[in-house]
Amino acid sequence: MTDAIVCGAGAAGLAAAATLGQVGVAVVVLERSDGVGASWRGRYDGLRLNTTAWMSTMPGYRCGRRRYGEFPTRDSWVRYLEDYAAHHDIDVRFSTEAHGITRENESWKVDTNRGTLRADIVVVATGYDHVPELPAWPGLDGFTGELIHSSTYRSPAPYQSRDVLVVGPGTTGSEIANLLAKGGAGRVRMACRTPPNITRRKMFGSSVNIPGIALTHLPLPAADQIAWLTQRAMFGKLDAYGLPRSPEGTATALMRRHRTPAYDDGFIAKVKSGGIEVVPAVVGFEGADVILADDSRIQPHVVVAATGYRRGLDALVGHLDILDEHGIPVVSRGRQHSSAPGLFFNGYEANLSGQLRLMRFGARSIAKAVARG
Repeated sequence: MTDAIVCGAGAAGLAAAATLGQVGVAVVVLERSDGVGASWRGRYDGLRLNTTAWMSTMPGYRCGRRRYGEFPTRDSWVRYLEDYAAHHDIDVRFSTEAHGITRENESWKVDTNRGTLRADIVVVATGYDHVPELPAWPGLDGFTGELIHSSTYRSPAPYQSRDVLVVGPGTTGSEIANLLAKGGAGRVRMACRTPPNITRRKMFGSSVNIPGIALTHLPLPAADQIAWLTQRAMFGKLDAYGLPRSPEGTATALMRRHRTPAYDDGFIAKVKSGGIEVVPAVVGFEGADVILADDSRIQPHVVVAATGYRRGLDALVGHLDILDEHGIPVVSRGRQHSSAPGLFFNGYEANLSGQLRLMRFGARSIAKAVARG
């Protein structure tokens, strides 16, 4: 028995553990891997945060630009999380995975691969991008080319001089396509079902997330229009390149489908120069062929599916009836569901100001709620 259990040693989980510790709560953090920030460690070379270091800071330990970079790289961010855990002396139990959370005798029971733990308070922070998701495309099992999910992509080196199709024009897909085009792939195409909303990390020398904070307080139509006009100012009209205006605005896509805009890091320039070709959506496979929505067929050597992730919370808390239709908790920050007192979630919110910023707020709100009793 301990005061609190936090599931997940990423930014959201470590922040929750640190803030709970600051209000006198004894915390154990469960982490299924052998290091903090596991989801970041496994991402591709060249990955950077989309928010600046100062906006990404977790409570109680500054993510300084001089040490970690203005927009921290994958390795810099992992180093920050390691430093953060050490600074707060957080008790992390590695190689310990939570399998289920149930209410028992007015406390919580967490079943793990190493036995059962009990606590009055549980914080679930296993990650927004937890389980790679691959569409059930017709004919996929018979595809004779190579197919990988973007979660297993690391660098362009294995794809030198090869024909690669990237599926999904979000931040991950567009960045991987750009890295492939710059890294020597023979041909790079991007399959696009719905045109993405696109932005840059900086505008007029400042992080784009700063005006994003203001946009979160506007009505959705107004925020969508401002974001669209900003996109046009940044990139011009992209219809001729296969990227017309998205049918769903930036703010609306975030609120309704939790879909963030794509952060451009050279992708649009490559599209305009012909280094990346935008093609219609993938609808199926047949042998070596990839069938597109316009009934055309292409034969790439490799397909990289940047098709997103599921939250993966059903096994943990699905039986508690506190997840929405997208598998996202219906409560966040310091709020508790009436049927699940003492159960909190951190890291499952997204808005235009940046997800890491919301993790910081969420951790502090959880600690305040617990301190109030």
